[in-house]
Formats: sequence, structure tokens, C-alpha cells
Amino acid sequence: MSEMLNKYCAKIFGKTGVIIEIGVVKKVTNRTVHVDWGKKTWIYQNKDFKWVPLSKEDFEQRYKKPKFSDGALLRAAELELKITYN
Repeated sequence: MSEMLNKYCAKIFGKTGVIIEIGVVKKVTNRTVHVDWGKKTWIYQNKDFKWVPLSKEDFEQRYKKPKFSDGALLRAAELELKITYN
């Protein structure tokens, strides 16, 4: 579980695939996962945690700029993620 620490998660809006929030996994215990979504840190039970945490490089490669909301782009800049069109 510790391999999830400091990895990134994305909340996606419906079927459009637009990323509305970016989170960072801050703490992992045997029962819970703590994710910092910028405004708040949410604590999820392991069974309720539905994201695949990605490293910075994987996140930048997987998600491209047209799929980000304005708020998510601001959060990406705050986290120093390089979001491109290609």
C-alpha cells in the first residue's frame, strides 16, 4: 500500500471524461486512504477507494489538456504537473 503515497488521482465528470479535481495520496493505512483534493483531505476506506493512483510522469502522459476543467488546470499548476495538448 505504501507504493500509493504521493501519487495522483483524478475525479472525472460523467461520460464526458473531463477532469474536475486532482488529488494526491497523502497517507495509507491498512484500512484507509487519505487523499488531498486541494480544498479538503478526504479519508476513504480501502473498499471505497476507486481510483488508480498514478506517478507524476504517468499522470502527465495519460491526461491531456483539453480534458481538464479550469479548476483542475489551476490545481495541476499548483502541483507542478505539466499538462500538454499532445
